[in-house]
Amino acid sequence: MSARLTGALVAMAALLAAGLSTGARVYYLLFNVLAAMLLLGLISAVWTVWTVRIDMKGVRPRVNRGETLMTVFTVRHSALLPVASVRVHLSVPSAFAPEQEISVHTPPFAARSFRHRIPCPHRGVYEAGVTRISARDIFGFFSISRRPKMERIRVEVVPRPAPAEAMVLTASDMGPEFLARASEDTASPSDIRAWQEGDSLKKVHWKISMRRREVMVRTYEESARPDTLIVPDLSAITALKDGQLSAEDCICERCLGAAKAQLEAGYPVRMPLTCAHPSEIAGQFPADLPAFADALMRVKFDSPYAYEQVLALMLARMQRTGGAVLATARLTTRVADLAMRIQRSGVRTRFVWVADDPQEESLEMLERLKMEGVEVQRVEPK
Repeated sequence: MSARLTGALVAMAALLAAGLSTGARVYYLLFNVLAAMLLLGLISAVWTVWTVRIDMKGVRPRVNRGETLMTVFTVRHSALLPVASVRVHLSVPSAFAPEQEISVHTPPFAARSFRHRIPCPHRGVYEAGVTRISARDIFGFFSISRRPKMERIRVEVVPRPAPAEAMVLTASDMGPEFLARASEDTASPSDIRAWQEGDSLKKVHWKISMRRREVMVRTYEESARPDTLIVPDLSAITALKDGQLSAEDCICERCLGAAKAQLEAGYPVRMPLTCAHPSEIAGQFPADLPAFADALMRVKFDSPYAYEQVLALMLARMQRTGGAVLATARLTTRVADLAMRIQRSGVRTRFVWVADDPQEESLEMLERLKMEGVEVQRVEPK
């Protein structure tokens, strides 16, 4: 009940009491005027809200984070009595402010179109559409609302791959096995060819060379290219809501950018997602990038494991890994030590730290990482 309606009812009760006690007709007249206003306001609000029709166009089912949806609303109603405004309540793609309200004015039996911008500031899957319609009478006594019979549209806000340079991984970058592996798999000879300058004598096929009276060498199948392990920190981030969402977006986009750079450079990529429902995304070609984008769009930062535990577990999976990208919003001594251990094991390591207000102790740990050969990137969430 609005304050105006409460005041009108109190005034009507006072006028009725005064009329009954004094018998003056003016009190009954004022009482009837207020009653007529209340009845007119109620009828106009109910009539408008039950006859209003809204069409919504321009909502795309898939957008990149940071883009704006330009929507067009067409509003019409058939109420003859005037109303102050028709308010449209919207569900928008935003976890921080999931509802918006716009006020429109339109005469009866006339359709009017309005443009409205809907920002998409954070990644995720949302529902966009009209959730409620309300109408307020011109006196401000009543605000009547109802839910429209409109289906909401599923909107996927995909993280954008952040610009990143590919880590060049040579055949010797094979994790702990890098000393025992060469660019060719000597256990899998595939063919023979004529001798070329620079060939090793170990490759010479002496029997065939004697038979053909020409120096022939064995060729071998090339060993698989070293892959890249991308490990995002999916533990909960302690911050205000908007800062938390921005940090999550930044981690996902840095990981997606690293995956894009490595896939375009020809390196296989593995990305374990150690959230409450763990999974792993793998790809070998640039065409596999949408699978990484979809997974990072939906992933939740609700990992039951600390990032230190995740990195310790990943150390046992480094046999075929040539490069590792670690992305986190938490930099501790234990995390820094594990990053240095990964680098010392022969895996080229890139450490991405998402922070907007670094402490002196954290900056010192970054310098230690750089001295160990770790590629360090500090990124401010946006």
